[in-house]
Amino acid sequence: KKFMLVPGVDEMLKQLQGRYPMAVVSARDEQGTLAFLEQFGLVKYFDAVITGLSAEHTKPYPDPVLLAAQKMNVPAENCLMIGDTTVDIRAGKSAGTQTVGVLCGFGEEPELKRLGADLILSDTPKLLEVLK
Repeated sequence: KKFMLVPGVDEMLKQLQGRYPMAVVSARDEQGTLAFLEQFGLVKYFDAVITGLSAEHTKPYPDPVLLAAQKMNVPAENCLMIGDTTVDIRAGKSAGTQTVGVLCGFGEEPELKRLGADLILSDTPKLLEVLK
């Protein structure tokens, strides 16, 4: 299976590692999620990897986001949920996190805004500028 990685994401993760605890929250199964992370050598950046079967309900329910926060030992309201779909923004909002919609995936700006994304970025690596 061929996965695509948004250009600049690996460099962004390298710069954020150690400054922030980070987790992956995926609706995919564990095998698919880990295959993606391993293909690009990204596993090392994350404190937790939450997959579609980790919590009782998957996104858009808050369960996997809350589980990620718990595993990172960070209150959900201090977390930032970054995602490219309305499902990601809904999950983050319902978990009480801050949310960032990114336009380098499946999401469209109007729908991400309508669901209350706190910030919209053209692509994920732009997050570095926001967090500096």
